[in-house]
Amino acid sequence: MINAKQTVGEIAVRQPSTIEVLEQLGVEYCCHGEQTLEETCRYLGLPVEGVLSELNRTIETNPAESAPWADSILEALIGHLLRIRKTLIHDSLPRIQDLASSVGSCCQHEQPNAIEVVRLAETLVHGITTHLLEEEHTLFPTIREIELAYVGEGFGTPRPDSVRSAVARMVQEHDEIGHMLSTIEVLTAGHNTTATDCDTYQQLCEKLTDLDRELRLEVHLENNVLFNRALRISEALYG
Repeated sequence: MINAKQTVGEIAVRQPSTIEVLEQLGVEYCCHGEQTLEETCRYLGLPVEGVLSELNRTIETNPAESAPWADSILEALIGHLLRIRKTLIHDSLPRIQDLASSVGSCCQHEQPNAIEVVRLAETLVHGITTHLLEEEHTLFPTIREIELAYVGEGFGTPRPDSVRSAVARMVQEHDEIGHMLSTIEVLTAGHNTTATDCDTYQQLCEKLTDLDRELRLEVHLENNVLFNRALRISEALYG
């Protein structure tokens, strides 16, 4: 059973079956997972007890669903993140870039927001690609060093304040990417594929829907699991 004082991120980590419910309610469990369920419901104008009942009912219906990354070794989680983003970098993002480049000319008369959608989609692709590479080459290696030091197999780990600063920068970029995704969703009326006969525009909306889902889950694992635990370990090493 969960309670309203738990953070949204903690609920999503420990009870993955609740993620679908949180998404349906418009609850940000990834970028703002540090907020309690009570705070989030108050902000969104949702009935706390009603939301709590729905979440607990979902958990009771799916009692055997595991939380695979709740207590995992960080190296294993980093490996998982690197594997799932290969398709993102080499397939999904380039495809969105190509579709966006084609949409401006074919849909600008039917879809008044097409040009803005194209601009944001191209900015989004660049931002995500840069962000993922920075994580892979800077923050992830640092987290590996922290974990090795914690188990007595490494030395010279960065101080907690530098780790907090690096994590804060990545979290801020997550927020910026999330804002762009939300803006695109509004401009496309919820990635509505029925608003035009343009096949390219429809494909772009479908790809953006998939991207939104994939990134929410990845950011959730980073913000609420990987980063939080790395910070706790870093502070314990210098405690």
